[in-house]
Amino acid sequence: MDGGLSARRLQYFFEAVTTGSVRGAAERLGVEPSIVSRQIQLLEKELGVALLERKGRGIVPTDMAAIVMDHCRDRQASEQALRARLDEVNGLQRGDIQIVASEGFVDILMSGAVDAFCRQHPGVRVSLRVAGASDAVRAVVHDDAHIGVVFGAPADPAIRVVDTRTHPLCVIAWPDHPLARQRKRPALRDVAKYPVALMAPGFGLRQLIEMAELSENTVLAPSFIANSVVTLKRYVECRLGLAFTSANSVEEVARGELVALRTTNPIFEAAQSRLMVRANRPLTGAVRAMLDRIQASPLFGGGKA
Repeated sequence: MDGGLSARRLQYFFEAVTTGSVRGAAERLGVEPSIVSRQIQLLEKELGVALLERKGRGIVPTDMAAIVMDHCRDRQASEQALRARLDEVNGLQRGDIQIVASEGFVDILMSGAVDAFCRQHPGVRVSLRVAGASDAVRAVVHDDAHIGVVFGAPADPAIRVVDTRTHPLCVIAWPDHPLARQRKRPALRDVAKYPVALMAPGFGLRQLIEMAELSENTVLAPSFIANSVVTLKRYVECRLGLAFTSANSVEEVARGELVALRTTNPIFEAAQSRLMVRANRPLTGAVRAMLDRIQASPLFGGGKA
């Protein structure tokens, strides 16, 4: 161990845990599974602890494995710090940015933030994928994404919130729906009288609705469940019932085809979008430039954290 732990063995171990199997790690690394197994065995011998237990065709990390995984992530963070310094020198001529976002924010991000960045810095590769709130936070914490742009994100001590903006959760209806014609804001019990579509459990939207139900002692019985904001909008457009989302997630509201009704519920009124990165993670010049673009977008009103 005089020369330190083998970077290759650590990589093979990290990929095996990440993919959930030795075969998955081998496919990702382009080597034979026997090579992965051997390198992990040598790492276990070197450390003097068991790291993986076989279960069926997969593997189960031991408690000791979690400590080694933290070490692997620290090594990655150190390498990213080096790349961050190099990126500064290169003036954003190259780099890599992974963004994870709530579905309802994608159109806004691609209209003035991400698109403008890509035009100005064509050498930087940008990845944008959609995820639920919990999955998005997990991706940022585990370094699977540099930036998270999430509605109703759960708190996590490993996250640094760069900026927030209140985006009240609204009832989405068609213009001549009875709730849209009344002159007062609806309460949750008013909404419960009509068919309603809800996001699937685990999404930030659904978690906010569940909190609101508890606060008003009201239960919504959904007639339709989806895991896509687009699908919820289509449900309302077909005049099948109501849905919930933030007004800026629905272009049809701006065009007057649908309406967004503010409610009397304080939880809905306080709903926020969050721009986040992992705490203590070195940020490249490219990532910081993208953060500035997103902060200047309508999602965050151009405010600085």
